[in-house]
Amino acid sequence: MPMKRYYFKTLRARLAVLLVLPVIVMLMTAGLGGFFFARDRMIKQWRISVRLQLERAAHEIETRLSKPVALMALFSDSGTGKANVGLPDAIVQRLETLPGVVRVDVTWYAGAADDHHHGERSGAMDAIHAGRFKQGTIVRMSLPTVDKISNQKTVSMTMILLDGADTAVGHLEIVLQFDVLVSGITTSAWWHSAMACIVDRDTGRIVLASGQMRGRSLLGETGSPLEQSVKTKIFQETVGTLWAPGHPPDRVAGFHSLRTFPWTLVVFADGKTILAPIIDFRNGFMIGALLLIVFVLTIIHLTIGRMSTTIRHLAWRAILVAGGDYGEKIRVSSRDEIGRLAESFNIMIEGLREKETIRRKFGHYVDPDFARVLLKKPEAGRLGGRRQDVVVLMTDIRGFTPMTKNLSPEDTIEVLNGYFSAMIPLLQRHHGIIVDFVGDGILAFFEPADESLARATERCLQCAFEMHTAVGGLNRKMSMRNLPALQMGIGINCGPVVVGNIGSQTRKKYGIVGAVVNITQRIQAEAGAGEVVVSRSVYEMVENRVRVIRRIVTPLKGIASRVRLYAIVPSPTQPQP
Repeated sequence: MPMKRYYFKTLRARLAVLLVLPVIVMLMTAGLGGFFFARDRMIKQWRISVRLQLERAAHEIETRLSKPVALMALFSDSGTGKANVGLPDAIVQRLETLPGVVRVDVTWYAGAADDHHHGERSGAMDAIHAGRFKQGTIVRMSLPTVDKISNQKTVSMTMILLDGADTAVGHLEIVLQFDVLVSGITTSAWWHSAMACIVDRDTGRIVLASGQMRGRSLLGETGSPLEQSVKTKIFQETVGTLWAPGHPPDRVAGFHSLRTFPWTLVVFADGKTILAPIIDFRNGFMIGALLLIVFVLTIIHLTIGRMSTTIRHLAWRAILVAGGDYGEKIRVSSRDEIGRLAESFNIMIEGLREKETIRRKFGHYVDPDFARVLLKKPEAGRLGGRRQDVVVLMTDIRGFTPMTKNLSPEDTIEVLNGYFSAMIPLLQRHHGIIVDFVGDGILAFFEPADESLARATERCLQCAFEMHTAVGGLNRKMSMRNLPALQMGIGINCGPVVVGNIGSQTRKKYGIVGAVVNITQRIQAEAGAGEVVVSRSVYEMVENRVRVIRRIVTPLKGIASRVRLYAIVPSPTQPQP
């Protein structure tokens, strides 16, 4: 199936599309490329920034826990030698003096506590001192609760103490002030500027929260897809960032897990706030692109619009010129190609106006219909001719020469002009071709076009009868102006003639040559006033359509024998002109 082609109705529309469209494409390509590049850079920077913040916060908590954990490990490694008899008690005392430690509890199973309390080095205590402990392992970490003794919000770490046979013989518990533990992050700016929380990754419970998350107890309880994704992700990875759906996303999240505690630090931020610079860049770019497009369209309107108006005016004037209305010259307002086109158009108008003036002054000598025929047949304009059967008609005003002796030259011309003005339209209406005006006479012929010679003869006779009728109407007008009445005789003959251009390359006329023309002139001389006289060849083609009112047998110059002629009028059965 062929592709449909689109055409622009105006030059302005074509230029607007062809100029603005590439600009839009380039701006969109550069804008989208720049937008995505800047967005990716900002996202990458935010990810790095949030990871650093969370890593510092996790490190802060880990640092605060490092001394208690180290001392707990040291407690489990206290030896059985005499040098180590008071070491466990010393460690407990050291733990109790650490910042944020509320209390330290050592619990022994199966009577080990009594032995230890009295400093005896037998039974369970011997087993503990001779035992081993997986250093740094926190068996249990409690959620923050209000301690009943200190009435403070605390968390506790518990270590199980094992003997040499890996049998639990007791546990060491340290109770820490929660606020002291997390003071490093709760005083930071990002904790208060964003939605942040500490989540127990085993249960998903919120240990501590800031901002809009305060009062929340469980991560994901609001049904937020992003929180659900974070809750799932913290079981699989220790650090990462996540994005909510949307462009830009409504919320973004980052998380970082602690090594010592089963906790994960999570921070949420508004996506539009994070990407505010890139959104501002996008909006500014779109506004700038729109202003640029408006600027280009304005330039097109101011510059191309004038050119388009000139071309449109040229097209409109060309249509008027084709109809013969040349009008005034087009105003030239530029020196470019459009200005030169307007100048050329004005030169063309002058040439056509001059030719039209010549045509109007002299073109009436040639029948317009015949002129159109010549235009359709270029070969008809060449010198030479062709032999063809035609019908020849010749008219003459009876007694015109004596009449002119009593008329002024002006009246003579007026009479002739009135006569020709009445006859010529009739000849043209019946497609007669006027060859010449011979004094007060008219020589014309009727050439068969896409018809027979008989049909051309009928046209010629009809024209002749109407010419006599027109003379009657012309005489009535003449009498009103005190001019003499006219009487006309018409002769008609048919036969072969040579039809073509006669003259030279510089001056020529379309005419006919042959004996038929001369004989027609002599037949016309036999016609009386108001008569139409035809040759025998003409009469035989139309005898059933006419009535003979006078038969003429006379010798004609150039013909050896006498010829028979017929003065005819339309048959009563035929419609009258």
